[in-house]
Amino acid sequence: MFGSHRPDAESVEAAPRDGIGSQTRSQEFPLASRGHRHDVDVMRVLAGLTVMVGHSGGVLIGRGEGADTNHAWLLGHLAEAVNPWAVPMFFMIAGWATLVGAPPRTGAKVWDRIIRHFVPLFAWSFIFILGFNFFDTDSVDVRHDLARTFLEAGRPAFHLWYLYAYIPLVLIFGTLVLFWRGLRPWKLAALCVILAGSSVWAPFVLEQLGSGQTAWKWGIATYQVVYFCLGAFFIHYAKDIRPPMWALVLTFGACALGVFWWESDYSYPIANANPLIVGLAASVILIISRIELGERTKRFFTTLAGASFGAFLVHVFFLELFFEHLFVIDASPVVLVVQYLGYLGLTAVLSYSLSLAWGRLRLRRILG
Repeated sequence: MFGSHRPDAESVEAAPRDGIGSQTRSQEFPLASRGHRHDVDVMRVLAGLTVMVGHSGGVLIGRGEGADTNHAWLLGHLAEAVNPWAVPMFFMIAGWATLVGAPPRTGAKVWDRIIRHFVPLFAWSFIFILGFNFFDTDSVDVRHDLARTFLEAGRPAFHLWYLYAYIPLVLIFGTLVLFWRGLRPWKLAALCVILAGSSVWAPFVLEQLGSGQTAWKWGIATYQVVYFCLGAFFIHYAKDIRPPMWALVLTFGACALGVFWWESDYSYPIANANPLIVGLAASVILIISRIELGERTKRFFTTLAGASFGAFLVHVFFLELFFEHLFVIDASPVVLVVQYLGYLGLTAVLSYSLSLAWGRLRLRRILG
C-alpha cells in the first residue's frame, strides 16, 4: 500500500502455471506501467502524514467540546478540513499498484500482497490492545478485544479499519487481473466467493457458537471500489492532465472549506464517499504530478514511502501520548498552534524513525 512497488523477477518474466487448468501464456494488462513513479512515492508519504493531521485534529475536537473556550475545537476542525482525502488515497494508490504499477502475474504474488498487509494488521492489533492495557491509558477488555480483532477494527487500534476493506480489494482485483491474463487462480476465486457471502454466514456462525461478538467488517463498500478503480486510471494519466496550477489550488481550497462547513455545522466526521473528498484527492494527485523532483529528493521520498505503512501503524501510540495527555487544551490560541505543530512534528518524526528502524532489522513482514 504505502510501500514502493518495484518490478521484481515475478513481474517481468512470463507467468508460470497457477492452479488447475491455467494457461502458460500471459496477457498484458491494458494499462502498462511507466516505470517507477516518484510522484506516487510523494502521494504515499503525504497521505500518511495527512492521516496524522486528521487524527490529531479529531482528538482536539473531542477534547475541545468540553473546554472553557472553543479554540482547540476550531483548530481541530481546521486540521480535519484538509485531511479527508488521505484514506481514499490509500485505496486509489492500491488500485494503481494492482492494475497499473505492478499488476500481479501469478497467484503467489496476490497471496504475498495479502499476507504483507494481513500479518501487520493482526500484529499491531495485538500490540495496541496489550500495550494500552499495560499502560492503563484506555479501557481495554483484552480477551474481548483480541477476539474482536478477527472480525473488525476498534479502539485502541481504530485506525486499522480500512485494512478490512483494503485486503479484500487486493484479493478481488488481483484475482481478476490473473483471469484477464489467461490464468486460472481457482483458490483465490474460491476465497472471493467465501468473502462475498461472509456478511451472511459469519454472523450466523457466531450466533450458533454463542459468541458475544456481533460485528463483521471484512468487506468492501461501493465508494472503496470506485476509489480503487478511479485511482488506477487517474494516477496513471495524471501527467497527461494539466489544468492550470491555480485552478488545482483553488479547487483544493474550495473543497477544504466545504469539508470544514460540513463537519462543523452539518455532520462530523464527513463520510469518505462525500464528493468533496473526490475534489481534494484529485487536486492532490494532479498538483503532485506537476512537481519536478531532484535526484536526492526522489531518493528521500522513496525511502520514506517504504516506511510510511509502518509509520501509519504505530503513530496512534504517540497520538495518545501527545494529544490526549500532554496537550494543554485551555491554552491561548498562539500556544495551541505552537503545541499542535510541535506535537504533530514529534509524532511524525518518531513514527517514521521507528518504522525505518524495524525496516533495517528486517521486520517489515511482521510490523509493516
